Amino acid sequence: MPPVPFMLTSTPVAARVESRKQRVALISIGAAIGILAFKLAVGVHTGSLGILAEAAHSGLDLVATLLTWASLRIAARPADANHPFGHGKFESFSAFLETVLLVGTALVIGTTAVREWVGGSAARVHIDFWAFAVMFTSIAVDWRRAAMLRRAAVEFSSDALAADALNFSSDLATSVAVLIGLALVAIGHRWQIAVLARADLVAAVVVALAMIGLAVRLGRRTAGVLLDEAPPTLVRDLREALSGVEGVSALDRLRLRRAGSRYFVDLQLGLEPASTLERIGVVRQEVAERIHRRLPEADVVIETIDAAARRQAPPGVFEQVQAIARRHNLSIHDLSIYDLGAGLDVEFHLELQAAMPLAEAHDRVSQLEAEMRGQIPAIREIVTHIEPELAQVNAANLLDTHSVAAKLKQIARRWPQMIDCHDIQLRRSHGHLSLSCHCSFRDELPVGEVHELVTRLEAQVKRKLPQLSRVTIHPEPGSDNRR
Repeated sequence: MPPVPFMLTSTPVAARVESRKQRVALISIGAAIGILAFKLAVGVHTGSLGILAEAAHSGLDLVATLLTWASLRIAARPADANHPFGHGKFESFSAFLETVLLVGTALVIGTTAVREWVGGSAARVHIDFWAFAVMFTSIAVDWRRAAMLRRAAVEFSSDALAADALNFSSDLATSVAVLIGLALVAIGHRWQIAVLARADLVAAVVVALAMIGLAVRLGRRTAGVLLDEAPPTLVRDLREALSGVEGVSALDRLRLRRAGSRYFVDLQLGLEPASTLERIGVVRQEVAERIHRRLPEADVVIETIDAAARRQAPPGVFEQVQAIARRHNLSIHDLSIYDLGAGLDVEFHLELQAAMPLAEAHDRVSQLEAEMRGQIPAIREIVTHIEPELAQVNAANLLDTHSVAAKLKQIARRWPQMIDCHDIQLRRSHGHLSLSCHCSFRDELPVGEVHELVTRLEAQVKRKLPQLSRVTIHPEPGSDNRR
């Protein structure tokens, strides 16, 4: 059974979502530029390494935010030949680059603080109103930005926005650390406490350590996405959601990969061999709908196999022939297979559209037979009886059955296993006569023997009543009292 993909295409709603994500990133860029300029000016004015470290951190924030904005624009592009799964992973790649920048900047700040400590230059720090004003402003701006980005990241399931939100949340802690350091330096200057003059350097080290911690957290998160790590809880939730689908005997494979805010789901379902094409389609649709309830934008590919193939149990010749016909969406009946020692002879009736030209019908039969021969080498001969597929209800008239019933019952008395014949009906439709009846047999007779008797009875009836074009006999046990 071939896999059937359920693809999601771009919609106006999706375009509006991407536009909103990019607008949030642009607002963050504007805030980053303003706070960077303020910190840099005050850091140079005061000579505070803590403020300059925060300025470097803000500069990094600006670069990271620009990366976020650019990655969101790239991620919004549709899939193409080089990126068949879309461009969503550019968001995660942007977050990974931000991790590298965090580590590099933290190392520069940390080594500078150590060098300043050894050189004893902390006394050059000049504390005034602007030093405190810039840090309070930074705290307020970062608090607003982090809240805005956090809401947007959750709403749009964006790795890039989540990375920015995490970054600015950590900025709050480092800004508070620098503010405390500035306060301690000011106290040291006021009361001539030499040890407090180095509090600004300690604040710079705190900023560097916080950036390292942030880089570790952010790197662990983005590495999982870039390496196609599937969240265990999500896999478990999907398996539970699919456990009650009628007609699914097993969920053999469930694979997830994420690109940006979109998941790609690939699964293989084990179905019973008797499943019809229509039922298989219904099962696939229900499975896709259940997945989309959990992951609305998921791209789902479903492959179905029959239970026998899943258990690696080789199907019989009858099952193989029927399965091949189903794959061609063809209906066959009256299937008979004969073992001649040197090979198998296969005969069956095949229904095709009544208006189909014979040449086209013969081509379809030839393709079907060729596939059967290819998959079942033991086949020696195939004889296919082509008949029209009934697609309409024919008008008919009921006729008197008195004379026909007498002949039918006379024929039935030849076989002692047959108890009686009843509910006899004779119809005329478009100039053709058809006969139908119910015949009772002993309860213990096997179905194979009953079918043989019914076949003989039908042949005898057609011989005695050659005007009949169709005879249909329904066998039932003698204990059946529903009539």
